Amino acid sequence: MDKHLKSLAPKYIDTKFIKLDAENAPFFVSKLSVKTLPCVIFFRKGIAFESLIGFQDLGGKDDFSP
Repeated sequence: MDKHLKSLAPKYIDTKFIKLDAENAPFFVSKLSVKTLPCVIFFRKGIAFESLIGFQDLGGKDDFSP
């Protein structure tokens, strides 16, 4: 997932991409109810509005095109 987000970041300079290590951020894992990794959560104006859990929504594999 990291490589895909890294390739998207330069294209969307007005968007903040933040990576958290789940083991080192238990407060956020609990607060955001993260149960499966990878987990991408989209926020708009500070409110979570969408999430991608695992690779299911991306065809079940890591070789998808962004």
